[in-house]
Amino acid sequence: MKNMSRSREEKELDAAIKEEFEWALKDPNEEKIRGLGEVVSTITTKLVEAIGQIESNIMNLQSQIQSLSSKVESLEARVARGVAPAPGAERVPSPGAEAAPAIAKAPVASAPKAAPMSPAGGMMGELKQLLAARRKKASSDSE
Repeated sequence: MKNMSRSREEKELDAAIKEEFEWALKDPNEEKIRGLGEVVSTITTKLVEAIGQIESNIMNLQSQIQSLSSKVESLEARVARGVAPAPGAERVPSPGAEAAPAIAKAPVASAPKAAPMSPAGGMMGELKQLLAARRKKASSDSE
């Protein structure tokens, strides 16, 4: 149900952005073009922020995977030498069966927090509010 709701929101936002561009292109003037610039700037800023968060999350995950891989290699080397892991030490996960739980248990305290979603729907909500405010201003200016 959430995917359907998200899809509907995306369609509504797409329609609102298209309306904004069509409105400005029907009778372009400096004010309308400047307004479109604000919309594009807001979208670009939000995309850059989202990409930055994704890159940060990926780097953190890569670091955690490297750490886990190093621990596994160390344990494998100890097992190959016949040295038993110390009591309470991490067990070597069997391929596939325990790999996902081991990764799921990896510490994520240093993971960057995702940007909090605003009650109005996050980036999409902000864009809808921006477009609604622009339409309201445009209709009040034309009266």
